Parts: sequence; structure tokens; C-alpha cells
Amino acid sequence: MGTRKVKYSLKNDGFCFLPKIFSKEDIYKAREGLWRVINGEYRSGRKPENRFWEPGEDPNSIIKIDKPHLCDQSVWHLITNKKFGQVLAKATNAKYIQVWHSQVVWKPHSKNQKGNAGWHRDSQYWPFWTEKGLYTAWIALSNVSIRSGPLRFIRGSNHWDKINGMDFFNQDIVSQEIELYKTNNDQEIIDALLQKGEFSIHSSKTYHSSLGNKEKEPRIGMVVHFCTEQAKRREINGKEKKYLDQVDDPTIAPIIYNK
Repeated sequence: MGTRKVKYSLKNDGFCFLPKIFSKEDIYKAREGLWRVINGEYRSGRKPENRFWEPGEDPNSIIKIDKPHLCDQSVWHLITNKKFGQVLAKATNAKYIQVWHSQVVWKPHSKNQKGNAGWHRDSQYWPFWTEKGLYTAWIALSNVSIRSGPLRFIRGSNHWDKINGMDFFNQDIVSQEIELYKTNNDQEIIDALLQKGEFSIHSSKTYHSSLGNKEKEPRIGMVVHFCTEQAKRREINGKEKKYLDQVDDPTIAPIIYNK
């Protein structure tokens, strides 16, 4: 597909695309498991960390749930895949890979701006981490076309300073882009067009967003936030002061590669 015509550099461009490594069975089972979690069925007996959508709410809105890997063995199996850990380590030149957070982002057919996810960088939500050694893998559990609202990266934005007013939950992307162009009017936006089972990796400092899904079928992404040995905890005060204590618990934050 289009993203294969150019080989993007995680270090220079802020993102890269990786080939399919998951089996059809793994993908099918993970999708089924995520649908169970979305509908409030937690076969592991553990609840997700947060839910941003409940059954019965707007069926055209983005369905986002944090840490679904805690709730269903099929999702856990997907993100702890041995080959997945090896590929992440090679792509980031790391000796150690730990999954410390995950999300399902299930985007049904969108109406108006309800399927938009605003421009943001992941690091703005992680005050407890320093910025090195932090990445996100986005696993396509459906084919992602230009019409299905693919992830969009601003090439090279991992080298930018912070831009105020950017937020995942701000669905007014037009207004956001006005501010973006005030800061840098020489932007190259790359669509992450992926086949089912392929995935992308982006830096915690890379600005990204997505538009609504115009396809009939949902656009399904399993988001895996991971750290390498370069990641360092930052001491903070407030309600998130002890948030990263979870990285000491392998039943929450599994280590999937350790050289």
C-alpha cells in the first residue's frame, strides 16, 4: 500500500511501518476479545483501567478503553507475542521492551466530527515519564484504508517543541491545524495505511491524529504503549505520583523482550 513506497525512519521521521507478524487466528481472537471487553465482559475477572464509552452510548462515536489486555487472555496473548517483542526491540535498537499501557480504539462508521481524534503527542499525557525510550505501537486489527480514518503522522514532528492547544479529545481538527500551520507551515502528513496484522511504531513526541471512518466496517486498532531501557521515571506530585508503580507488576506491565 502507499506507506510502503517510502521507508520511514523512527529516529528521523518519528514513525515507521512494520510488516505483518500476527497469525490470522491471533487477529481474529484479539478482535473477539476486544469486542467482549467493549461490551463489559471481562473473562479474566479484571476490569480495564478506564472506559471512555459504555454499551448503549452513541454507536458512531470512537470507542476507547484503557488496558483491555488485563481483561481478556486473547488480547494479552496478542501484545505479549514473542516475535512482536523482538521486532519492537530491533526497530528501537533496544535491549529491553516492557508494555506499560494499552488501549483499544474501535472506530465505527463516523458521522460529523465524532470519529475525529485530535492532533496530539503521547508524551503530553505522561508527566511521570521523561521523554526518551517511550514509543507506541499501533496494531491494525482491520484493514486501514484512506477512507477508514487512518492514523496520520506529521513527519519529523518528533523534533518539534511543544505546541499548545493540541489534544486527542479535541475533534475540531480544522481549528487545530490552523494553530499547527502558525507554528510550522511546511508540514508533510503521512497516512498510516495498513493491512490487517501490520503495525506502526511512533515516538512519544510525534504529533498524530485521525479523521472519521467513512467505511461501513469499523476501523480497529490495538494501541500498545511500551518503554525501553532508556525510559526513566520522573518524580511528580498529585494523583499520578504513584501511577508507575504498576511497572513492577508483570501481570499489568509485561516484559516482552529482555536481551
